[in-house]
Amino acid sequence: MRTSASRTSSDGTLSRWARLVSAGVALALLMTACGARVGPYLGASQGVGGGGGATQGSTDTGPAGTGPVAGPASGPAGPSPAAAAGGGGTPNVAAASQFDFTPQTEAGACQGAAGNTASAPGITPNSVTFGNVSGLTGPLSGSFTQGAQGVQALFDAVDAAGGICGRKLALVTEDDQQNASTNESDVQGLIAKPVFAFAGSTSDADNGGVPDMTKAGIPDFGFAINCIRSESSTYWSPAGGSCYQPQGPGQGPYAVGDGTFALDQQQGYLPKKMAFLAYSIPISAQAAQQFAYVYQHTFGGDVCYQDTSISPVSASLESDVEQMQSNGCQGVYTFMDVTGNSKLLQALQQQNVNLGLVGSTFDSYTPVQIQTAGQSASQKLTIALPFIPLSEHQHMDDMYQSQLKQYVPGAQPSGFGFLAWLAAQMMIYAVLQAGRNPTWASLDNALNGLKNFDDGGAVGPYSPGSHGVAPCTMDVWVQGSDFVRRSPSSGLFCGGQTVQASP
Repeated sequence: MRTSASRTSSDGTLSRWARLVSAGVALALLMTACGARVGPYLGASQGVGGGGGATQGSTDTGPAGTGPVAGPASGPAGPSPAAAAGGGGTPNVAAASQFDFTPQTEAGACQGAAGNTASAPGITPNSVTFGNVSGLTGPLSGSFTQGAQGVQALFDAVDAAGGICGRKLALVTEDDQQNASTNESDVQGLIAKPVFAFAGSTSDADNGGVPDMTKAGIPDFGFAINCIRSESSTYWSPAGGSCYQPQGPGQGPYAVGDGTFALDQQQGYLPKKMAFLAYSIPISAQAAQQFAYVYQHTFGGDVCYQDTSISPVSASLESDVEQMQSNGCQGVYTFMDVTGNSKLLQALQQQNVNLGLVGSTFDSYTPVQIQTAGQSASQKLTIALPFIPLSEHQHMDDMYQSQLKQYVPGAQPSGFGFLAWLAAQMMIYAVLQAGRNPTWASLDNALNGLKNFDDGGAVGPYSPGSHGVAPCTMDVWVQGSDFVRRSPSSGLFCGGQTVQASP
């Protein structure tokens, strides 16, 4: 097994960074977008270490059985030039702003298998095979199963409606055990299988296989946690990447979006003295340090307490709460998972400490967070999201939850799951735009043709070909037994910028 967890991304990374900076692009962060950077697994470009076999946890689900908030989204009006490049006939696809993303519409855009060819790796006349490499097991449990579940639910729904151009959609899922070396081996194995693209991979070790995907030129759809994946030329997402860091000799400082802090400041609840908590896992600690840097240097806040050495198996966080209280902290932002956040919320309640802001990333956007911490302890927990909340019954919100309930019984809706599902929806739309017999080149052309894409109104307008961070965010908080909108009062906040996040 090769171990190249620390290898850098493609040569185009630095030039893209330079273009971003020189253009002065003011891209907001859904601190969710760094939201992926704000889980314990978000931040560094290194893996979490350890071993693991390349094929452990591999499951080939195979083809499934038989059984909006309006936004300024736009896309190619009708069939794009890329569709002709795919050959074999042109699907009838509406502009993205008019497309409803239902399985029936997707299957109906290109019916029957007549004219189908084996046009690209992973494509046969009757099926398209996709790969997914996720951290199904490992140090942090429960966070990374959600991406594969969301994509599988979508594929099952589309297959039940007839597939894409008569082709069934198959998903092969590998468990990287949250280890970058295993991630690399899993990616290599799936490229060789072959698969047409990667769909919804979700892991804190998602940097491991990036060099191989970039070298092969294979598309990768999902939500990146590590910077290296974010910066890859083959990475595509409706919610952008998580962060930037110029690669090569004398690597430059990290840069992230400040959208969440900017929104909190605008709404008047950004504390003047805030604590930052993270696991001892390097990428968790690094993410906390980066956001503490932004809070201090961009917003002039006082970092009243910082603990980046918390063990994932800590019995409680009572000592941290005592220290925050002693230092006069007015708020706290956590870069832990559901378990760590639950311990913090319970310690705050037990010691009767009321803070103006207890913030977390969308790793905690799942009913499991409230169930684990307890409803009373969870009240007012604030989470930054890059999409319209699932509780507001936007068209895509409801479709995701309905498909998950039908095709993956028992799975809980979540932030990571919804973003993987949305990325797969964008992928299917682009595949249709790429023609009856898509190739990687025609798919790439179709994706670059998407401008101000909002994925059915679920996210803010974003052009995937920019390979930047998406511009919009919002806050929800726990009220009663659910997450409800905190701010802004409607829509999404798109007023942040990309800022330096390390010395």
